[in-house]
Amino acid sequence: MIAEIGLIFLIFSILFSLVTSIYPSVGFLNKNWVLQNTNTLEKLTNLIFFCILLSFICLTHSFIISDFSLLITSKNSNSELPLIYKITGVWGNHEGSILLWLLVMSFFGFLFSRNKIIEFTLKSTILQIQGLLCFLVGIFVLFTSNPFERIFPPQIEGRDLNPLLQDPGLAIHPPFLYMGYVGFSIVYSIAIGGLIRGKVSLQFIKLIKPWIYLSWIFLTCGIGLGSWWAYYELGWGGFWFWDPVENASLLPWLTGTALLHTVIVAEKKEELISWTLLLSIITFSLSLLGTFLVRSGVLVSVHAFANDPERGIFILFLLVFIIGFGLTLYIKNSFKFSKKNNIELISREGAISLNNVFMLSIAGTVLIGTIYPLIADAFFEKKISVGAPFFNSVLTPFLFPLVFGMIIGPFLNWGADDLAKLVKRLKFLILAILFVSMFFWYFYFQGPILAVIFLTLSLWLAVSSIFEILSVFQRNIKTNKKPFWNIPVKIYAQSIAHLGVALLILGSTGGSLLKEEKIQFQEIGEEISLSNYKVKFLGVQNIKKDNYRADQATFDIYQNDILVTTLKPEKRYYNYSNQITTEASIFSTLLGDIYIAIGEKNINFKSENSWTTRLWFNPYVIWIWIGVFLIAFGGLISLVKISIKE
Repeated sequence: MIAEIGLIFLIFSILFSLVTSIYPSVGFLNKNWVLQNTNTLEKLTNLIFFCILLSFICLTHSFIISDFSLLITSKNSNSELPLIYKITGVWGNHEGSILLWLLVMSFFGFLFSRNKIIEFTLKSTILQIQGLLCFLVGIFVLFTSNPFERIFPPQIEGRDLNPLLQDPGLAIHPPFLYMGYVGFSIVYSIAIGGLIRGKVSLQFIKLIKPWIYLSWIFLTCGIGLGSWWAYYELGWGGFWFWDPVENASLLPWLTGTALLHTVIVAEKKEELISWTLLLSIITFSLSLLGTFLVRSGVLVSVHAFANDPERGIFILFLLVFIIGFGLTLYIKNSFKFSKKNNIELISREGAISLNNVFMLSIAGTVLIGTIYPLIADAFFEKKISVGAPFFNSVLTPFLFPLVFGMIIGPFLNWGADDLAKLVKRLKFLILAILFVSMFFWYFYFQGPILAVIFLTLSLWLAVSSIFEILSVFQRNIKTNKKPFWNIPVKIYAQSIAHLGVALLILGSTGGSLLKEEKIQFQEIGEEISLSNYKVKFLGVQNIKKDNYRADQATFDIYQNDILVTTLKPEKRYYNYSNQITTEASIFSTLLGDIYIAIGEKNINFKSENSWTTRLWFNPYVIWIWIGVFLIAFGGLISLVKISIKE
């Protein structure tokens, strides 16, 4: 009965979305201002959100009570599953995750409807577009991905949730990712509303800016959490695989980052307004493209859901309609907001614009590399895969000018700058960079040349980020101002975010180019050297949990003959799904991670006490997630400043 109530709420949300999507147009055509009243649209938007929320709660209830009369619960849960995984199982499948997508989309409409200072015709149009998006996705859920579908006879027991998804990280990774992905829907709606109403001014830029930041922050956190989960859960010692679904989340982040910087220029100089509109449309369109790649099954991915051509066709229709609608409006109306951009190359906005070109070039390269296997299959009947070697080699050249722009850009003046004066201002920064570079090269000159270059870049960016704050600090002292309190918040935010990028480069370089890996048959009691550690294998014991049993190995980690930690990786065997997973065990320090995974027992090697073991030392890898946190935190500081200012 609860499931039927959830379905009814879903249907009502679709009906309210339909009314919201046509209501203002009827009023506009009939010149009936009552029908364009935003109070009514706000109430409709609230009803959409609360209906979908109640529908989602009903589905969650079905998982919690193990209602196996529903197809979705019978495939993705069982009665012995811990409560947290019953809840995360709601979005650990296609139907539930799309309902979560719809919930997040309606939530952003609900949040936007709280804004009381927007001109009412613009607000009504934005809510109308958001209602249309909710209607289209709602129809997709109802007719191709109904999470409330019953089966008869009901199953006595469920098949179990995918073991890889039985992890606390999956409780927060998808919601954060969707808040970023789908958050750009409101950015899209605001851009379309501005194009339709022809009201793209400085106030419009201030309206769209916080929503860009909010969505970008969530997407940054979502991607970082996904990378962290893959690192410790999948058992292969890596943090980024260039999987199509990873790329699908990276694409809107890249264009969203370009959009975030473009809107800064648009607000400061009233330049690049047309670019702001275009990137708003493109970013949400790439979010939809990612959904199509995952849900249709056209590309092979470790994240992909079951193939369903009907779903793929429907999502393709949504993709074409939403992109086509947005780009058509842009082409038709963007000339109204375009002006000759007098941007000097040697200026703050010039550096931002140039870096945006590199950012979009990276996005274009990732997009081509991701969909090329699909093109090759469709037109040339060739099965190919494009993986890490392609992306690493092609994208590396873009990184150098991108980081250089991040180093120099914050020190440039708005409008125009003088190169000679810039060099004079940065003389201490240049000296500091040269000094720390020589110190760094002394330790790493024998390492891989590419690693040395990347580590140097990260060091330069870190030094420049700190130097930016210190330069303002010094200027405040000279003008008798309080040194730290009078540093603008935007300087703190920018420096923290750029420092995060530096740490991200540091961790990525260490974890990919400097890592040490050993794979061997290791006997119980045997010690193996790894970096400056010794790893002693103590043995394996069998353990049993509610829904799985495991072979749990024990390793003592020594440094300078002193025991520093004990690691216990596992090989798990899940009862209901009959799947086997590898659970790595990790010892993390700021200088590197000891990462251990075990394989099978090898009774024919040396003795019956030999097991396959995989040992990694991943230098600096923890700085990846510290860097991601700082990037998101820098964005959060800016968002709080914007919110307080507004």
